[in-house]
Amino acid sequence: MPPRTPYALVGLWGIAASITAGQSPSPSPTPKAPPALRLPFSALVPEATVAFEGASDFAASEDALWVSSRTAGAVGRIDPATNKVLHRATIGQDLCVGLAADFDALFLPRCQPALIARLDTKTNTPGEPIVSPLLGSARALATGIGSVWVIMDARGAITRLDPVGNVAVAEIYTSPGATSLAFGEGALWVANPEQNSVTRINPHNNLIVETIATPNGPVAVTTSEGAVWTWNRSDGSLTRIDSTTNAIVVTVKLNEGTGEARIAAGYGSVWVSRDGAPLTRIDARTNQVAQVFTGAKGSQVTIAHDSLWMAGSPTTVVRLDPKRIEATRTAIPPRPAPSPSPGPMPAAMPAPSPSASPPASPSASPSGKP
Repeated sequence: MPPRTPYALVGLWGIAASITAGQSPSPSPTPKAPPALRLPFSALVPEATVAFEGASDFAASEDALWVSSRTAGAVGRIDPATNKVLHRATIGQDLCVGLAADFDALFLPRCQPALIARLDTKTNTPGEPIVSPLLGSARALATGIGSVWVIMDARGAITRLDPVGNVAVAEIYTSPGATSLAFGEGALWVANPEQNSVTRINPHNNLIVETIATPNGPVAVTTSEGAVWTWNRSDGSLTRIDSTTNAIVVTVKLNEGTGEARIAAGYGSVWVSRDGAPLTRIDARTNQVAQVFTGAKGSQVTIAHDSLWMAGSPTTVVRLDPKRIEATRTAIPPRPAPSPSPGPMPAAMPAPSPSASPPASPSASPSGKP
């Protein structure tokens, strides 16, 4: 048999390549994320509605949800078993931003005088306040590793407080303009909108581990399941940071306006509350906006006692089931107004006498002729 020529070999390779190419599946296009479901906030059905005016901050202890009102200068204790306010205490009209419950105490920062008031969560009685010249005007609170952490002033200094000795034990300088704290994923996280950064602090040695460049003004921060989330006020977006690598994973644009917002994370979602959209749910598995519930004012939002809590109105706090929120797909139409009660039945007409003749037709003569 004569040897094959180079041209024949090239032809065979070409045929094989064509067959292989024909057998390989073509890459499928990346599916486009479905648009977020938009519903009015009134479509949500609360598990409970609790009367409490001006809810501004929440904190959870083992057997209670605590809510403070800066407008009323008061704090209330909500029993999650009965959804009732069991105790209410007046603190003063000088409450600052922040509320934390830990170490059998509730911590409430006060701007004037510069101190952190405390309430015994077992007895509902006032405890010894924490007074320190380092405090200035507190801006946010967090607890962890046996300490209370507070942003003490506009310089971005973080004060570490010993809740047993009621004294400041450390001071950590981050960046000017720090606004929010979150403790989780083994670290303390500080949002710095003016510097477009998030600071990671090692709570065991009080050292700054890394300053993560986070564009667009991160003003609020929260943590959940290996991720750190920030709300960015400059462009109305949400940034996800990997707590292991300190790298930004994704930034999700909400397209609902800019400005201030409150965030919480839990039950596989991130929850954002802001004016015009009191509740937005971002699916943490897909990093996509899943639901937007539109309305008037936003509020503080928190995950505690297997529920999501937020202000339902200027005078109420609502308790929502996160799974029920996720399952909500349509607004419940209002029930029709009840029809008026029927009036008395008219009296029955008397039956005609059998001997009575029917009336003659006016259009016919007795003979049947016109």
